[in-house]
Amino acid sequence: MNNMMLLNTVTAQAAYRHLMDEKLDDSDNKLVQYFADDTMLIIYRISKGKLYDTENQLELPLAALPWLHDTIINGFWRLPSAGGLPKDQHSVSATFDGEDILLGRSMNAGDYGKTGFKIVNKSRKSHIMTSRPQEFQITDDRVEQVLLPLFNQLGVG
Repeated sequence: MNNMMLLNTVTAQAAYRHLMDEKLDDSDNKLVQYFADDTMLIIYRISKGKLYDTENQLELPLAALPWLHDTIINGFWRLPSAGGLPKDQHSVSATFDGEDILLGRSMNAGDYGKTGFKIVNKSRKSHIMTSRPQEFQITDDRVEQVLLPLFNQLGVG
């Protein structure tokens, strides 16, 4: 499995373009940062705790972004009668640059009762639990407000 260093220091982040920060709560305890280089989009997230912080990241080949964009908009968000995915299909996967990427519909996408997506890179190990693949959950609202504009910024869409 491929893995890069966790982007939790200024030194580690220096090799990448910082695209944006996204605060997930009003107390600044949950933050998502987006980085890219010529081949990868890195989504780094941190949840600050009383005793310790939880950090993780998802590393995606840039080649996967057009597929993610198209599958979200024209697959999951479109009715089957209009060419979208079948009603009972909850996930799809494809391979980009030798990395297996899965996109799945989620009914609790990082927030209870909020629909959204789980994006999984099955070819890279989680930085939290190495027996699991890297994954990231994002609500539909955040896909519209953050992820799709970010894809546009990167020339996808």
